[in-house]
Amino acid sequence: MTAAPRLQPREATAPQLINVLHSPKRIRVKFGGRVIADSRNVLVLRSNHFLPIYFFPLSAIDQSVLKPSKQGQQHPVGGETKYWDIEAGDRRAPDAAWSFTAPPDENLAPLAGRIAFTWNLVDQWFEEEEEVFVHARDPYARIDVLQSSSHVEIWFDGELIADSRRPVLLFETHLPTRFYLPPEDVRLDRLRASLTRTRCPYKGIASYWSGVLKDGSLSEDIAWSYRDPIAETPKIKGLIAFYPQAVDRIHLDGQPV
Repeated sequence: MTAAPRLQPREATAPQLINVLHSPKRIRVKFGGRVIADSRNVLVLRSNHFLPIYFFPLSAIDQSVLKPSKQGQQHPVGGETKYWDIEAGDRRAPDAAWSFTAPPDENLAPLAGRIAFTWNLVDQWFEEEEEVFVHARDPYARIDVLQSSSHVEIWFDGELIADSRRPVLLFETHLPTRFYLPPEDVRLDRLRASLTRTRCPYKGIASYWSGVLKDGSLSEDIAWSYRDPIAETPKIKGLIAFYPQAVDRIHLDGQPV
């Protein structure tokens, strides 16, 4: 079943922009050990308020795996939808494929008759020969990773735990600036390695640290690092960034951020 578009950590009050783009990439979907969709004629429904969605022409899908579902609901931007279960071998994913019945917005008309897959209900996604994790990459998203001489200070549990004049600043479309600091500029005695791992389609696999409070207890996952980022973002390799909401405060050149 398709969930309503999910807000990312960005300005919820920003005017909603929605458009349909053609992707020049070859996009493939795997399920049950086989490719069930493969096309260079994929359309992307994208917005500044929700994650991109790939729509495949019916001719690019192995229709033998699609089984009609009784599921139906109103999509927040595309109106009425219809669904299919996916069955391949002994694998079944209920309501994993869907399409718009008749999009009310003429700008979404090109999506009529095309099918989308719920990202985490299939096994693998590929752009060309590279696997993509978590969600489709937004063609309007950009990441700039810049060396800086700005002064970054971070307080946690009433103490200064990071102080750097050589941060790497990561600017990502729609998201807050992230400050990546050399481990030498962080009080590592106030951090404990966490078992948490997350993936980002733009940066790779992140490892986390919890903060050690004065009483010895832990504040979970206050900082993260990319030990082996993907090739597009090598400058943040091994550096540490903190969630602003997980620490007392962060200052940039003496001013709170």
